[in-house]
Amino acid sequence: MGFARDFSRGIQAYGKAISLLFSSKLWYFMLFPVVIVIVLFVAGNYAVGYLGDGLSGVIEAKMTEWIEGISWLEWVSGVAGFLVKLLTRFLYYILFISFGGYVVMVVMSPVYSWLSERTEEIVSGREYSFNLKQLFWEIGRGIAISLRCMILQLLVMIVLFFGSFIPLAGLVMPVLTFGVGAYFYGFAFMDYAVERKRFRVKESVRYMRHNAGMVVAIGTVFTLALMIPFIRVIVCCFVSLLSVIAGTVVVDESLNKKNER
Repeated sequence: MGFARDFSRGIQAYGKAISLLFSSKLWYFMLFPVVIVIVLFVAGNYAVGYLGDGLSGVIEAKMTEWIEGISWLEWVSGVAGFLVKLLTRFLYYILFISFGGYVVMVVMSPVYSWLSERTEEIVSGREYSFNLKQLFWEIGRGIAISLRCMILQLLVMIVLFFGSFIPLAGLVMPVLTFGVGAYFYGFAFMDYAVERKRFRVKESVRYMRHNAGMVVAIGTVFTLALMIPFIRVIVCCFVSLLSVIAGTVVVDESLNKKNER
């Protein structure tokens, strides 16, 4: 019953997150995903183009050596070079679509930290003085927590994958896989607010376990966004902003209620 109640609170927090993000106080944060996606895509395309040209040049040179003197096979080296370029770019797009969400979470960690702080200032009225050392600490912890969640999620996913071969148990594995992903994503988004309360990592883990319903709810929306084909990375960039805001809102509300008791 507690899980369902907390899950409902987490989902409801997205309503407040939408109104805050589109308000005059936070709207400018929507510019960051646009810039980051463009930079990642352009830089990735340039790197892939450079790598593809290098590999195709090597392949063409080798093919030319092998077919030297066979005039009717001279076209093979050019085709081989073209196919290498095409395959390199295709693999890049597959990787970008599949794992770009993780890359974005790490790259946008400084934005999430700032956004979480600004959100708390708005909803609670508390103001935080600028501290460069503290900012770098929060960014470093945010990146570390994101990577920790990604690794743990991957390990659990591997276990669930093998568990899916067990008769009957395999029927619930897709649901468990979704829930595990939602939990770890929610953990990463909520930790920005939890860390500001001076929670150590162990304390943060304990807090998340005790409020698993809210954690899963915060991560559910982001996990659903990851299921959108082709444009998932772009959508997730914007949805992640809402997840950080919603996570900050529920953390602030839950800790305030705890202090009032």
